Amino acid sequence: MIGIFDSGLGGLAVWRELDLRLPDTDLLYLADNGAFPYGPRPPQFLKDRTEKITRALIARGAGLIVVACNTATVVAIAHLRARFDIPFVGVEPPVKVAAELAAPDEPIYVLLTENTASGEKYAALVEKFGAGRKVKAVCLALLARVVEDGSFREPAVAREVARTVREAVGDISEGAKVVLGCTHYVFLRELLQEALGPKATILEPSRAVAEQVLRLMTENGMPQEEAGKREFLCTGDPVTLSLNAARLLDAKKLEVERVDL
Repeated sequence: MIGIFDSGLGGLAVWRELDLRLPDTDLLYLADNGAFPYGPRPPQFLKDRTEKITRALIARGAGLIVVACNTATVVAIAHLRARFDIPFVGVEPPVKVAAELAAPDEPIYVLLTENTASGEKYAALVEKFGAGRKVKAVCLALLARVVEDGSFREPAVAREVARTVREAVGDISEGAKVVLGCTHYVFLRELLQEALGPKATILEPSRAVAEQVLRLMTENGMPQEEAGKREFLCTGDPVTLSLNAARLLDAKKLEVERVDL
C-alpha cells in the first residue's frame, strides 16, 4: 500500500498519476484539511503534524509514503526519514527541468508558498540548477485556497486569480518557464496558462513523483498486485472535501473518512 498525504486536495494531482500507473496497488490518501493551509505554519508544527500523519498511514498498512506537498517536503521530509524506516518520496519544484529547457537568458518563475520559498531545500535547488539565471519566487497564498474550496471555478474568482498572477509575475517574455511549486496549483494549470499567455511554458512535478514511486517500489521489492483499493481520509470536514475532491477528479462520488491524529 502507498500512503499519500497533503494539507488538503493538492496531493490529488500526484494521486491521479499513481492511480493511472498502479491500478492494482492499494492507495491511501490523507488530506490534512484540519490544518490547512501548511504554507504559513511554523516548521516545528509541520514536523510534529507530519509525524502523526505518517504513523496513522503506517498503522493502516502503508509501506511507502508520498509527501505530496511541497511545503511539507521542504520542512519535514528529512525529519520523517530519520524517524521511520520506510521509503519516502517528496515533491520539489521542477527547477532542474526548467533550467534544462530554458535558454541561459530566459527567466524562470516559481509559484510557491512562503514556507517553500524560505526553506533550505528550495534554496539549494536554485543554487544547484538556477545559478547564473533569473529565478524569481512568486508567493501567492490565494491559489491553494481557491483550489481547496473549489471557488476557482467561479468566474469572478477566476478573474481575480488571473489578475493576481499577472501582476505578481509581470510581463512574460518568450520562452519563460513557470514552475508550479505547490501541488494545489496543478489544478489551476489551464487558468494559469490563459492568464500568462502562450509565451509561458508551465511545468509541474506530478509525473516525475509517480515515476520515482515506481522506481522505489521496484528497488524495495514492494508488490504492485494488491486489491487496488482506493481509500480517502481527512482530518477536517469530510463532506465538503469529498464534494470538492470528486469534482477535481471528475468522479461521481468519493467516500471520505474523518480521522483524529
